[in-house]
Amino acid sequence: MQIHGVWYDVTDFKHPGGPVALNLGRDRDATSLFEAHHAFTPRTRLEGLLNKYRVPDERAARLRAIDADIGKPEYRFDWSLSTKPEPSDGVFTDFATELRARVKAHFAKKAHEQGITLLQATKATWARWFCMTLCTVCFLASIVAFVHGSWIAMVLTPIVAWVYAANISHDAMHFSVSTVWWINAGLGYICPFMSSPLQWYRQHVVGHHAYPNVPFRDPDLAHAPAFMRVHPSVRWRPAHLWQRFSTALVWTFGATLYMTVVPLKALYLGILNRSVPVGKLSTTRTTVHVLGRLVTAALLWGWQWYVFQGDLPRQVLFTVVPMLIHSLCFMLATQVNHLTEENSTCFSSEYYTHQVITSHSFAQTSSLTFWFSGGLNFQIEHHLFPTVNHCHLHELHPIVKELCAKYNVPYHESPNFIVALQKYGKYIGAMSMPPTEIDY
Repeated sequence: MQIHGVWYDVTDFKHPGGPVALNLGRDRDATSLFEAHHAFTPRTRLEGLLNKYRVPDERAARLRAIDADIGKPEYRFDWSLSTKPEPSDGVFTDFATELRARVKAHFAKKAHEQGITLLQATKATWARWFCMTLCTVCFLASIVAFVHGSWIAMVLTPIVAWVYAANISHDAMHFSVSTVWWINAGLGYICPFMSSPLQWYRQHVVGHHAYPNVPFRDPDLAHAPAFMRVHPSVRWRPAHLWQRFSTALVWTFGATLYMTVVPLKALYLGILNRSVPVGKLSTTRTTVHVLGRLVTAALLWGWQWYVFQGDLPRQVLFTVVPMLIHSLCFMLATQVNHLTEENSTCFSSEYYTHQVITSHSFAQTSSLTFWFSGGLNFQIEHHLFPTVNHCHLHELHPIVKELCAKYNVPYHESPNFIVALQKYGKYIGAMSMPPTEIDY
C-alpha cells in the first residue's frame, strides 16, 4: 500500500485491525484511510512501524496504485498544509491538530477512569453491548413471526432489521465495536438485510468516508446516474427532470439492489461506480462473494414462494413489502447526511476540514433518531472519527462545534429530521434542472 507517496509491504504485519484492515489499503493509495484510522496513535510510533515495512526505492519505482488515475488532481488532499513544524503534527493544520488532541484527551480520561486502554475507551461500552444484544433479540423474535406469515411482522421485521444493521453492522465494519478484529469482522458478516461486506468496505470505507462528496472518488455520487443527479459532476440528462419520481423508486428499491445486483456488477467491472477499484481477489474470495449474493437473493425473494404455497397474496406481499420498507429506512437515515445545498459541492484540500464541511448532522437531541439511524445523525463527528463507536459521538459533539467556531469551519446541521429532509428535497429539485454552467 502507498501512504504519503511511500510504498509499504505489510504482508507480514500483524495489524490490530486484522487482515480486513490491511486488505482495504492493498495496492492503492491508502493515505486517507491510514490517517482516519490512526487518529489516536502517536506519530512517532506509526512512523517507526511503517519504516520496518518500507519498500526499497528501486522496487517502489515500478509500483503504481490501482486508483492512481481515479479522480481529478484539483480534488486531492494536501497533506503538507500543516502550520506546525513538529514531526508529530507534520501533516495537520491547527484545526486538525487541536481537534485530534482534544478528542484524544477526552478518551484518555475515560480510559484512566475505567482502567482500560485508550483505544478500548473508543469502542462499544457495556451499555452499548446490551443495546446490541437487545436489537439482536428483537430481530430474531420478529423473524419467527415473519416466517409464520404474520402481517404485522411483515411490516415490523424490515424496520427491526434496519435498526439491527444501523446499530451493529455499520459500527462493526468501521472497526468501532471492539479492539478485537475478528469480532468486528464477524458482526459485519452476520448482519441480515445489508450489503456484501466486501463491497461495503470498498464503497463506504475506502470510497465515501475517505472522500465524501469528492467528484469521481465518492461512489455515492453516482448511484443510478441515468435516473438521479445528486451532484453537479453527474452529467445532466432530460430524464433528471423527473427525478423527484425516480428518487421515490430508488428510495424503495435501491437498498435491495445494493445488496444483490450492484455487488456483482462491481465485481464484473472491477470498479464501483467508476470511483473505487475492487482490487485483486483470490478465486476463493470471489466465489464466496458471488455465492453470498445468490444466497441473499434467495433469502429476500425465494423462501416465501415455498413456505406460503397456495397463498399468492402472502407470497407476493412478503416478497415485495419488506424490501420496500427496509430500503426506505436505509434511505431516510442516510441520504440527508451529505446531500444538501449548503455542503454538497464543498471541498477543502485539508482532510479534517473537508470531512466537516461536506457532512450534515441533524436532530442531535432526539433519542429516537439516534436509535433509528445508529448515530448517523451525528454525521460530522462520525466522519471525523469513524473508528469511534457511535455511542460516544454525542460526547464529541460539543468539542467539535467549539473548535469549528474557533477556526471558522462551517458546521452544517438541522434541528430535526423534517428540516433535514426538506433541505434534501430542495437540493434534489435543484439538481433536476438543466445546469446553467458546467463546473465539473
